[in-house]
Amino acid sequence: MAVILRFFFCLLLCCWFSSPIDPQEALRKETLITLLKEQQVPFEERDLFAGYGGFGSSVHVVLPSPAHAEAEVVETLVLGIPLTGHETEELPFGVALGLAFIEYIRANGSAITIRVAFLGDEVSQLPPDQRKVSHAGLQDLYTTVDDPEHTLLVYVDMDEAPQFLVIHHGGGERIAALTVVESLVNVWNSQHIPYRFAVPFNELYKLNLVEGPQVIGSTFDQDMHALAIQGSMQASLVQKISRVLGIGTVPEEDSVLSKEQLAAALAAYADSIHLVMGNLDYHYIIVDWFENYGFISESLTVLIFMLVMGAALFLVLVYSVLYRKMLIIQWRIFIRYFWIPLVFLVVLVLALESAGALISLAAKHYNLPLALADYGRAGFKLVLALLFLSVLFPLLDFLKVPRKANLYGNAALILVSLGVFIAAALQITFIPIFIWVLLFTFLGAIIKIPVLVYLCALITPLWALECLFPLLQVAVGTLPFASGRLAAIFLAENPVTSLYLAITTLPFMLIMERGTVLLKRSTQKKKRLSFLRRLILSLVLVSSTLGALVFYTQKMRLYLPQPPVQRVIRETTLDPQADPILNIQTTTLPFLERQTLSITLQARGKPQCFALYLEPEAASLPVIYAAAMPFELNHEQNSIDFILGEGPPNPFTTELVLPRDFSGWLRVEALYDSWDPAIDTLPPPEQDAYILQVIKRVPWLSAAEQGP
Repeated sequence: MAVILRFFFCLLLCCWFSSPIDPQEALRKETLITLLKEQQVPFEERDLFAGYGGFGSSVHVVLPSPAHAEAEVVETLVLGIPLTGHETEELPFGVALGLAFIEYIRANGSAITIRVAFLGDEVSQLPPDQRKVSHAGLQDLYTTVDDPEHTLLVYVDMDEAPQFLVIHHGGGERIAALTVVESLVNVWNSQHIPYRFAVPFNELYKLNLVEGPQVIGSTFDQDMHALAIQGSMQASLVQKISRVLGIGTVPEEDSVLSKEQLAAALAAYADSIHLVMGNLDYHYIIVDWFENYGFISESLTVLIFMLVMGAALFLVLVYSVLYRKMLIIQWRIFIRYFWIPLVFLVVLVLALESAGALISLAAKHYNLPLALADYGRAGFKLVLALLFLSVLFPLLDFLKVPRKANLYGNAALILVSLGVFIAAALQITFIPIFIWVLLFTFLGAIIKIPVLVYLCALITPLWALECLFPLLQVAVGTLPFASGRLAAIFLAENPVTSLYLAITTLPFMLIMERGTVLLKRSTQKKKRLSFLRRLILSLVLVSSTLGALVFYTQKMRLYLPQPPVQRVIRETTLDPQADPILNIQTTTLPFLERQTLSITLQARGKPQCFALYLEPEAASLPVIYAAAMPFELNHEQNSIDFILGEGPPNPFTTELVLPRDFSGWLRVEALYDSWDPAIDTLPPPEQDAYILQVIKRVPWLSAAEQGP
């Protein structure tokens, strides 16, 4: 009995020592709990150590709705607020907003159930490859959800009172349902709250070109609805223009949103939520006009697509009836000379492969990482390939092709039409981009005024650039949640990928060349465009682009983020030093066929994280009967990894319950993310990113070998 009591006492002692050492987060949590008690608000404090290895805790407040007492489907709004903020602030704005929201709901009621979760252990200071616990508070929140299909998580992350709100509605190749997003926009429009979407193009999310916040993707994986809202004090370029023109709702530069105003808006949004599974639409389109947003549903998108295609077919039918003789002549010529667009396609594929080889050589010469995918070099590859193709067009001046302008226009129109049908087969939301491309390609193929033809050719890539503008923001570092997938696709040295890119970009070049042919016709008597002149111009452009590529690649090394300086110190139990960096104390308590291993870790300085591993002497791994924190097998499956979060107490005490006959090794690591001369005797690192890993491995005998 004494052994059992001692065991439970040690578990309680472990929980006591597992309190967070982050003074800011601990102070915020204590202040929050004090305010909740003063307002007599029932709450639950949820420890994160046992389930996720975190050393903090979350505070949850549940506000049930009387209207849902007997309802079959209970819709729930979960407001997730991290307990983070500026170090000088006692309570960040997000936490203050959560308290104001609770006060508003208690005073006015709500049509649905509300859960306000103040989440601990949400921020990690270590690099991604060193993290073991990510968003522990959010992971614990998922376990409280009984009906994820009828639950909406709104993750609010604001350090200070904002001027504008930024909405993230996608992540992990998925987007929030239309009813979730449209209800929020309608409420904020009615209450004159300025906002903008971080990425208003759903295609970028679904193609995984923009990843979105991690909390959105992980929530979608739980089959829950999710939105992330951030505050911003900096107006976007569109908002600045809107302020000058007086378009939309744009506040003055010195005005900020109050917590009471946002609390009332969130409460109104909660009353407008309807998460009926049969009415959810994930294939809608966001229409953006100077950051004034509208929505086109999936059914309306299909209807518009059918109307556009029907109108196009009707126009083609009328045109073919009125100009049937001319069309017969044109298509005879096209069938006879169809090999010319095919040659262009092959040359463009070879040009893309050649440009990729040149970029790879430049990257290798200037020691750039091979796996690095940046949009600057991807753009250089495409521009170089198009310039290589432009050298071929003057050579066709020696080939007498009748109605050459019509040949180029028809070839471009066929390629773009093929792209529209492929987009429709893949997903309905990809259609709008290709519809606009088809429209301007069609206009460029029938208009005979060179200037207008050039304009139609330029509008097509400019429209694509508008959709890809968030990716351009990545290149300058203003959008943090984007992937380099598109750049990797452009830089891939793969003939199949080059073929896809050639089919996509060739219509633009064909329409441009059609404009050149029409221009030659109109200026033939006044000023003839010679073959040599065009060839020299193309070669000059190629040479200039190659020079710009070399300069860009050379300078790019200076702006690459440097990997953290990683240093390793290995200590052994035989070290003669009297004061080791990492001190490990273990005691074993046998009981029947089990042994309780008590472990105390103490390190010099302030370690950011402890890592704990159990390695057996034999080949088989032991059975872990009990542990105060989660654990898992490592990738090699030769040791057990105990999951510990950041900010541990120092000293840190925990216990494991193992088989009595088990003996092996205990490997402990202490990770530091800042240089301390008392610990690291080497010179200080030249950069801020720094990781020191102190490793110590100690053996112990099993309880059976130690004797009674």
